[in-house]
Amino acid sequence: MSENEIKPQESKRPWYKKKRFLIPIGFLFLISALTSTAEESETNKSNSSSSESSPAPIESVEEVETEEYSEYGIYSDEQKEFIEIIEQATSVIRDAETELQESVALRKRDDDLCALLGDRTAINWTGKITEVGANGEGKAHVEIELADNIRVKTWNNALSDIGDNTLISPSSSFFDNLVAMSEDTIVTWSGKFLSGNNYCLKKANLTNVFYARDPQFIVKFSNIKATKG
Repeated sequence: MSENEIKPQESKRPWYKKKRFLIPIGFLFLISALTSTAEESETNKSNSSSSESSPAPIESVEEVETEEYSEYGIYSDEQKEFIEIIEQATSVIRDAETELQESVALRKRDDDLCALLGDRTAINWTGKITEVGANGEGKAHVEIELADNIRVKTWNNALSDIGDNTLISPSSSFFDNLVAMSEDTIVTWSGKFLSGNNYCLKKANLTNVFYARDPQFIVKFSNIKATKG
């Protein structure tokens, strides 16, 4: 072939269409695609792992206040303070070294109770029936425990009740409530503590020794009803 002869058509192709350039370029595109795919896969894996490790959002739960029930019902603030005064005084009386110290602590206890009660009236206090019955006239007598070794009650006989009128007549609005009750019934009650001769509150205990450690107060009840549980 002479120098003047025209070279094959392939020699006139642009450089980027020639085989010696196409192969490396194709290889570079392939490497780039594989790298991009690997990076995308790694990113998706990372996101998935992050999503799995992150705790699910916790919905806020509104706190619900619950009432605390005791074996004697739910105390009002006044009743709770009444009981605390007695319990604190009982501790002082037990630690007393003389009868005089006991007497002073006992009288202070009753004065504190009357100061708390004002007109000696209790409204919607709670307790547990420990005794319910009737006297010879068919009137009801009742005893209610407010806390350990603290009780309120009517007289249980007509002789002791002369002048106090604590026995509950069948015509009373809550007499039928008592008929349906038995021991250990939790009740809500209202009434008035009677005034004593030697103490601010009238006691049912025969001696001051028992009144100091196991006080029983005489109350004229105005209502007693079973507490709904």
